Amino acid sequence: MFVNKTVKGSLLIAIGTIFKIILSLLIDKYLALQLGVDSFGQYKYGITTVLLLSTFGTLGFNSSVIREIAIQKSLVNKKKVLSIVLFLISIATAIGIVIIFSFNSFFNIDIPFLLATFFFGINTVYNSIYSGLEKPKNKVLISDFLGFTLYLLFLVVFFQFENTFELKQVSYIYLLYVFSVFVLNVLGSKKYLTTFNKKDLTAKDFKKFIKYTWPLYGVSILIVLSANLDKFILNFFVSDNELGLYYAVFNISNLLPLILTILVFLYLPIMSNFLKSGKQNKAILLSSFSSKWTMIMASIFFGAILFYTEDILKLLYSNEFSEGALVLKILALGQWINVSLGFTGQNLLALGDSKSQLYIRTISFVIGAILLFLGVKYYGNIGASISILIALLCSNIIQIAVLKVKHNFVGYRKQNIYTLIVILVTGGVLSYIHKLNFLENLNFLFMIFMDTSIFIVMLWLTKSINEKDLRALKITDGK
Repeated sequence: MFVNKTVKGSLLIAIGTIFKIILSLLIDKYLALQLGVDSFGQYKYGITTVLLLSTFGTLGFNSSVIREIAIQKSLVNKKKVLSIVLFLISIATAIGIVIIFSFNSFFNIDIPFLLATFFFGINTVYNSIYSGLEKPKNKVLISDFLGFTLYLLFLVVFFQFENTFELKQVSYIYLLYVFSVFVLNVLGSKKYLTTFNKKDLTAKDFKKFIKYTWPLYGVSILIVLSANLDKFILNFFVSDNELGLYYAVFNISNLLPLILTILVFLYLPIMSNFLKSGKQNKAILLSSFSSKWTMIMASIFFGAILFYTEDILKLLYSNEFSEGALVLKILALGQWINVSLGFTGQNLLALGDSKSQLYIRTISFVIGAILLFLGVKYYGNIGASISILIALLCSNIIQIAVLKVKHNFVGYRKQNIYTLIVILVTGGVLSYIHKLNFLENLNFLFMIFMDTSIFIVMLWLTKSINEKDLRALKITDGK
């Protein structure tokens, strides 16, 4: 049954994501303690540069290839699409690196990070290809389990034989990690590759695919710029210490959108097929239940961050990082709103409306850029976090409006509003409970467990989660 495949795939992605989160936090804590706040900030800034530059090289295929592979009925056509895509982005990324390398005195990018750009971009597209092929096992095994295990192993082994711990050495280890994942992807995808010729590049269907992709190229760039513009602007206005603090708290708040990452791997291909086949009602049901589930999961993480901010920062990093507590709360609130609203952008992509997504992202980027410049200039890290919150809210509101007005698609039902009310009431109850004196000396990890248990019981008592959620999984099975 397809529903079993969907559930298994989602669980597999969830396990891989949780594993990746744990190892990435261990790696960040290890590097933060060894490098110090200042150098840690510069290290994360280097990785941000890799992310931005690699997005330019992917040409938008990292977004469009998922839908294109999903709607292809023939395996041969699927293979041709992914083979052509990998060929084109390899050339584009290589040309980009040569250009930047030639003028690196202007760009001033460390060579290891520059070289990592090539492999990182292709690895990103490989993950999209696995999504389109509905092969979560490949993505989880290579990118999550093997990739992050190798990265941690490289760091530990290298510094067992080195007395010094410098940023340049870490950047080379990062390059080795990204290259290793690239090699594993190449070996793991050999059976999905095939030959193609000039006729395939000029075919009508491929031209239509390219026409759909180009707006997404702009969308991809704007998404990465919007997600990382705060760090670039902060790099000019604040000290290395403040930048390091911001990166640390941003990493924690950024765990929330990983909830969408877990589900979107399988959500977008299924939604694309529903809408392509004219199954509008099933698409709306899938969107509604998915949004409810993401809201519930996000609320657990956000509640932990809201109530135990300083404890979490001390646990994951050190006392030195607890100064970023307020910034973390604001960033987490923005991501909670973003995740709770569900797959607004993905629904537009599933509808094939890449142009609207480009326009929306452009407007959101301009709003965010103006707010960030003013916010960072006058209020530093706090200003950056508030600007991100407002930009995320604007982007989602516009996407919801376009879905309704242009496509008559509303991905929410009464159950979404009802669940939101239950979550807010439960949050108020927990806030009151935390003020009770006899709970003051309890370990915060135990308190998080207690809060989560109360939250789940409240959802069950109010029937916010019930047998309908299990039946909703049959939507993907055509029942």
